[in-house]
Amino acid sequence: MPSTQKADLYRARAVVALCRERLAARGAARAGTTLALLVAVGFAAAAVMLRLADGTEARLEGLTSGAAPWIAWLAAAPLALAAAEDRAALDRRDGVEALAAARGVSPAGLESARALAAMTAIARSVGAPLVTLALLTAALAGRGAVALHRAADAAGALVFAVAVGVTVGGTAAACSRVGRARGRWLLAAVMVAPWALSDLAGRGGWSIPGALDALRIFVFGGAGA
Repeated sequence: MPSTQKADLYRARAVVALCRERLAARGAARAGTTLALLVAVGFAAAAVMLRLADGTEARLEGLTSGAAPWIAWLAAAPLALAAAEDRAALDRRDGVEALAAARGVSPAGLESARALAAMTAIARSVGAPLVTLALLTAALAGRGAVALHRAADAAGALVFAVAVGVTVGGTAAACSRVGRARGRWLLAAVMVAPWALSDLAGRGGWSIPGALDALRIFVFGGAGA
């Protein structure tokens, strides 16, 4: 890879990392991430207690799937709301836009970095506790076949986390770009209104939250649904 391409890749990664850190630094985002971790710890403690009480016959298959919606909502919602703010105005005010321009990053490149930062921040905040919980249940298995089955839940957790990051983070970034100062209201309208209406119509999957829940049930094989 030519040195100029390496330099461009390094700059792009640095800008994405900066945008991601700015999202994660918001108080609500920190609180949401902490609560998601506490949920994972609670489910992990339940897994350990079940293992101690029931031995190798303990049924832990539904724990990861059951924890997934709680972790996703708690971790993703505050980050999505932060990403849906007028990030362009905030970056301009805080000098991020000028810093990016001085490093050779175009406005369009900075916009893309914001979107990628929202996606990766949400995917990480959901995936880290969820994958760890799945691996813990695998470690508590008494038989190899059961351990492999539960380890597959870790792959499912990763798929689910990436899907949440891409859909929710991408939607939040788009709402920020289109709605600007009203980006959070636009995000609420895009996410919540179709969810409520489709649920009333008995078509829960016809919304982003409903589709993600359907994916959760699919990747975990219906456990904990």
